[in-house]
Amino acid sequence: MELFGIGEKHGGSIMKRHLLLAVLLIFGVALLSTNSIYATLEDQQLINDTNSSSTQSIIEDNSTTSSINNNITNNTNNSSENIPEYAAAGDGIYSNVTGFWMRPEDVNNINVTTLKASGITDIFLLTKGYTSTYTTQLQALINKLNGSGIRVHAWITCFLDSNGKWVDPQGNYSYQVKIPYTEKVKVPYTVTVKVAYKVSYKSWYKAWYKVWYKSYGRWKYKWKYNWKYTIKYKTAYKYVNKTQYKWVTKTSYRYETRYGNSTAFNDALIKTITDITKNYNIDGIHLDYVRYPGTAYEYTNGTQTITSFVQRAYNAVKSVKSKVAVSAALMPEKSVNAYYYGQDYSQLSNYLDFLVPMVYKGNYKADSAWIGSVVKYVVDNAGGKPVVAGLQSYRSDSDLTPLPATELKQDSDVAIGNGASGYALFSYGLIDSNFFSGNSSGSGSTGGNSTTIAEIKAAASRVKAFVESNKRLPSYVTVSGKQISMSEFLYLLVSSVLQVNQGTSAPITFKTLGEAPSPSGDIVNANINKSEYLDVAKKLKTFMESYNRAPNYSVFSVGKVNFNYMVYSFSKIMDFYNTNGRLPNYAILDTKTLSSSNGSSSDMQEYLVPTDNCQSDDPQIRSLALSITQGATTSYEKADRIFKWVRDNLSYTFYYNTKYGATGILKTRDGNCIDHSHLLIALARSVGIPARYAHAQCEFTSMTVGHVWAELYVGGNWYTADATSSRNSLGVMQNCKILYWKGRYAELPF
Repeated sequence: MELFGIGEKHGGSIMKRHLLLAVLLIFGVALLSTNSIYATLEDQQLINDTNSSSTQSIIEDNSTTSSINNNITNNTNNSSENIPEYAAAGDGIYSNVTGFWMRPEDVNNINVTTLKASGITDIFLLTKGYTSTYTTQLQALINKLNGSGIRVHAWITCFLDSNGKWVDPQGNYSYQVKIPYTEKVKVPYTVTVKVAYKVSYKSWYKAWYKVWYKSYGRWKYKWKYNWKYTIKYKTAYKYVNKTQYKWVTKTSYRYETRYGNSTAFNDALIKTITDITKNYNIDGIHLDYVRYPGTAYEYTNGTQTITSFVQRAYNAVKSVKSKVAVSAALMPEKSVNAYYYGQDYSQLSNYLDFLVPMVYKGNYKADSAWIGSVVKYVVDNAGGKPVVAGLQSYRSDSDLTPLPATELKQDSDVAIGNGASGYALFSYGLIDSNFFSGNSSGSGSTGGNSTTIAEIKAAASRVKAFVESNKRLPSYVTVSGKQISMSEFLYLLVSSVLQVNQGTSAPITFKTLGEAPSPSGDIVNANINKSEYLDVAKKLKTFMESYNRAPNYSVFSVGKVNFNYMVYSFSKIMDFYNTNGRLPNYAILDTKTLSSSNGSSSDMQEYLVPTDNCQSDDPQIRSLALSITQGATTSYEKADRIFKWVRDNLSYTFYYNTKYGATGILKTRDGNCIDHSHLLIALARSVGIPARYAHAQCEFTSMTVGHVWAELYVGGNWYTADATSSRNSLGVMQNCKILYWKGRYAELPF
């Protein structure tokens, strides 16, 4: 079972200890050659920190380093022709395995001497994740372990696309097609017509009457009259507007789901596996997520599909280097494993040199006895192939507390006692330091609440390398086995810089901090002398201790420097210290080298289109968004209004995964964090604001659980938009603490 979200998806595979002396002897000559080249690489990275206008950054340009790395690769590949390859796993070489899975950012953090003393035989390095390929780190690990006897396996994530979404191993896919059609509709129109109507009026006339009077004894009369009237009517005319209807032919559109089949994904995956096998002196290929996501029973020949792909991968590897081992991370659900995941232990054993069931007892709420029963079942069905138990080194996916070394020993003893040929721990960085005979970074252990300057400077080097490769900050960094945010890492950086300057080496306490709510700053390109960056470090430390969060920017003499660049800048300073044993005389600020966000204008399109559950093209969604944002004059004001509307008009109910989607929760006005995010993102996209999903394991006051929220891209920055709590505002999330990141997506895969 994959640990969904710590770096990349995970699987397992392993190798051995007892050929250490032979490996050292065989690799001796190659090691001397490689070490001489690698020494040159490190010399090239030393810093000339005099005030020279030609210096572009605290670290020298990487172009020289790239050419040297190429030489290392070529040397290693050439010398491998003279190095005997390992025998196949079936020959018993994987009979006593102790290993672990490792993420690429931890390559520079391992201590080979400590690993050897701890009996480590195999390392499974994430080489192809679902978002990136890490061959540079793979080569670095090969160089570092050269001659140590510790074997390197390239860990390959298989059936996940670049968004972490499952890919059908059979190559089936669906897509939406916009289909035009014509229909006759009754259309209203207005005409002006002349309308007759009756108008009343008074018609006056004289009403005569006799008036009698007596004259000289005789009656006489005379005529008199009164004016009277009668009501009469006449015809008048007026002009009025009248609605009439006519039938017209109109072109409308509907969306139809179409289906296709393509081998392109599988072909590209096999090519990646082949290229890695060919170009790098690895000991194994380890297949992860080579399965269905619990739905194999819904597909015809699902199990055979998985078996056939593993066979294809096995043949591809063996055709290039026959002695490179092939292994796979397998689900631990015994007799129903093939039914749900398409992984049949017996069938797969024909095309694997060893099997790695992921017996993660914490995720299954099980105990050591369960580990033993799973291992025994897999061993009995592995056709005599070695079985290496994949063991969880921490409590569970919802509790990352490392298991005590004594408990790991107990779990491994149970696995071996039931026939396992060894074990692999998932994962490095979450293993109790007492498991190793020393500390994995060679810097000494400080306990759970603090770390050392040695750990911080090693992490700074990893962050610097990540930024220079990806032009953005990583989501987190591992320090002394803890995954911490960039805000918390900045606190460690400035604290360590100040201590180094004071000549003290006391442990530095971890501090829980909130994120910078809205990072911003000026475009700065200048040299900053040591006294100024030390003064800024003091102010940053004071701010974070006072407000329990990172600042959006820091003020230098040359302008405001964005939070993201502050992390990078102080990482470069500590990396310099890591290399030279002293702080640099000045730091170079060039904020244009680092994006202020995790996105760029060239890749915003994917964050603007509708998806199955984010129906931003729905008329009701569009109408509501226009109503909410009417009168708003800036993108930020639009984003803020949309965020507040969702926060204030929806209520929260806990359940897993998507239930309603954007249109559904708009009707119910009640849902979980995922459906809240669907609606918020749909509303934002419908008015042209790029929006994406953020996914992390988070600690709430009531529980620790996976959590999803929206992020809106406004003014060159991504803003957190968690609308599930009234405590939150745009750019500020106060209802939980992020423990570790699982991913960011244009379309949510669950």
